Amino acid sequence: MIKTILICNHKSFHPTNPCRIEVPTDKPATYIYGLNGAGKSAIAEAIEGISRGDSAFANCRIETTDHAKYRYMVYNHHFVDRVISEPIRGIFTVGEEDTNRQKRIKEIEEKAASLDEQINSHKNHLLDLKEKISREHERAKNEIWKAYELGKSTSLEGLLKGYGRDKEKFFRDLRTHALPDDGQLETLERLEKRWSEASGTENERPPLKLDTSGLEVIERDPIWAESVEVSKNSRLAPLVAELGNADWVARGQQYLQKDRCPFCQQGLPHDFRDELVRLLEGERKAKIEKISSLVKAYEAKLQTLDIQANIILSSPDSAEAGVEPAWSQLRARLHNNLARMQTKLTEPSTSMAIDVTNTDDIQEALTKLNQLIADFNARIRDRKGEQERIRRMFFQALHADRAEAYARHDELMKPLQDEKKKIEDQIEIKLQKLSSLDAELRELRRQQKGVDASIDAINDRLASLGITEFRIQRKEGHDRLYCLHRPGIPDCSPKSLSEGEKTLIAFLYFMEFLKGSHDEEEHIDPKRTIAVIDDPISSLSQNYVYDIATMINRELANPPSQLQLVKQVIVLTHNLFFFHELIRQHRTKLENAHKKCGLLRVVKNTYSQVQPLDPTALQNDYDTWWHILKDARDGKVPSQVVPNAMRNILDHFFTFTTGSSEFPEAVKKLANEDTSSKYQALERFMDRGSHRDGINGPPIDWTQYDVPYLLGKLRAMFRAIDQEAHYIMKMGEAVS
Repeated sequence: MIKTILICNHKSFHPTNPCRIEVPTDKPATYIYGLNGAGKSAIAEAIEGISRGDSAFANCRIETTDHAKYRYMVYNHHFVDRVISEPIRGIFTVGEEDTNRQKRIKEIEEKAASLDEQINSHKNHLLDLKEKISREHERAKNEIWKAYELGKSTSLEGLLKGYGRDKEKFFRDLRTHALPDDGQLETLERLEKRWSEASGTENERPPLKLDTSGLEVIERDPIWAESVEVSKNSRLAPLVAELGNADWVARGQQYLQKDRCPFCQQGLPHDFRDELVRLLEGERKAKIEKISSLVKAYEAKLQTLDIQANIILSSPDSAEAGVEPAWSQLRARLHNNLARMQTKLTEPSTSMAIDVTNTDDIQEALTKLNQLIADFNARIRDRKGEQERIRRMFFQALHADRAEAYARHDELMKPLQDEKKKIEDQIEIKLQKLSSLDAELRELRRQQKGVDASIDAINDRLASLGITEFRIQRKEGHDRLYCLHRPGIPDCSPKSLSEGEKTLIAFLYFMEFLKGSHDEEEHIDPKRTIAVIDDPISSLSQNYVYDIATMINRELANPPSQLQLVKQVIVLTHNLFFFHELIRQHRTKLENAHKKCGLLRVVKNTYSQVQPLDPTALQNDYDTWWHILKDARDGKVPSQVVPNAMRNILDHFFTFTTGSSEFPEAVKKLANEDTSSKYQALERFMDRGSHRDGINGPPIDWTQYDVPYLLGKLRAMFRAIDQEAHYIMKMGEAVS
């Protein structure tokens, strides 16, 4: 059923703000009342245009209770124009029934209805699943977008050009960058460095090395472990050997002056100097000189290595190769050896252990560094290819950062997609079954269908309404075309019909059209048919109002269940009498009508609006004019309608109370109180406006009259004849 109609930019409806019309869905019939020009016909046209997919109604929309596809049948003046033409097309409807065939048709219809219900249930479930899938997809896109934000925070953000804020495209594309088979990925920091290198102008780098040759020869010299003793040719040798202070004596030699001991200041033997020389010279001196030479050589080698190491450490890849920690450890060991060697030089008699330096770590780091240099050289030889590789690895790195998010998304989506596939398969199976049933049903109905039944029904309705002057009959030489026939008048044209007769025939045709179709193969489902009827009594004699209202009620709004023609009917009218007759078909008491049918009202000030209607507020035309005044006071209708409403109210009131529409003298005397031409024009319109003739002249421009002024004058008129209480009661105002 229709639950909401949104109309925008059509006729009297707002060009940009859609008017939302809420249609009751708990009642099969909704009646909409409105004055001519309020916008009723625009509603029917919008429903018809939307159902056709007319681009002129692209800003309008119909919302149904079950989101199902309905057959919208609209009766309006366009329908009348289409029908009242030559020739009249036949309608395929069910004719004489075969009992067995009809029994099978009923069985199929019941099965089809059950399948249709199941399919709708599955579709609703499918909508829920799609909503869950959509929400999960949205969540996952936001989660994956974090990789985009990560990439934007690097110097490689230019590689993300083209995504902007398109999360869907990024989500889809990032997934295509599969991780490498070996799982080895470059870090973003490393890729930034490579991009900088590939974008620069640096030439190839030479390989680097650290020359540690010669160190091992010095470190392995046996002199470090040897205890260098004094010469035994001196008579001082036994004493020095006994005291074990040869190194101390050698260091003190430089302090010896004259013949006094530099430590105790005692006199020394006259030959002490000669004995001291014999003690420290010779083989011992040669060994000390060798030690000194080795220390200097080792020290010089370390200085050379420091220079080489500084050059190596300045390489951009040295940190990645791990050169600095390897060199730091090696340098510490070398300087430790140097310190021991220097100690040996000052204490030659001390046996010293010198470690043979292990250079494996530094050489391994240098090998890695030179490999990085070789890689760099290879990359800059093909800078364009290198940039493309970096781009690919950049997206792989971003994908790896969000790999768990993708895995989580897949884990959540799988059961939803599996269930969605299962439901879709079930729908497909049931649709196939339904299609088979429909095919059988069409064949059975084809055997029963004919166009004569609908034409006979129209003629029977005409006869029941007392119309015998014309009928519909088969067009000569045609099986499915019909024309108007008047007894004794050959070649009768629809132009001979009055406007009322055209309206009546078109409406009867519409009622039959609800049962069938111009297409013999089309299956008509009453549960999927919605009838919209716009002013079906236009130009009709008052005698037919009861017939049309009864027909709508008994066949559309409140039919026996087995004779249901439509799922929902919406009737629009400007005729208050017809509107009341429709309502009273449901409830005699107007105050209870809303329990059985939907009631709405169309009003228009600048633009049309639709609002709920209290039927007790519109008992008759007289009440309607008062209601218009209240609408004008509340800004719901334009001020231009107020004078005419006032005139009709006064006409009704004076005719009913005095038997004459002439203004009482008391009212005419009001002109003496308001001598402005403004009131005189109003009073003249009130008095003569209902009887326009050539003398009355052109209409008055009411735009200069505001609503409070007009209502104030109307109240004064009723006050002048002592009927102000009547005005207050009708306008629902407080007594002043």
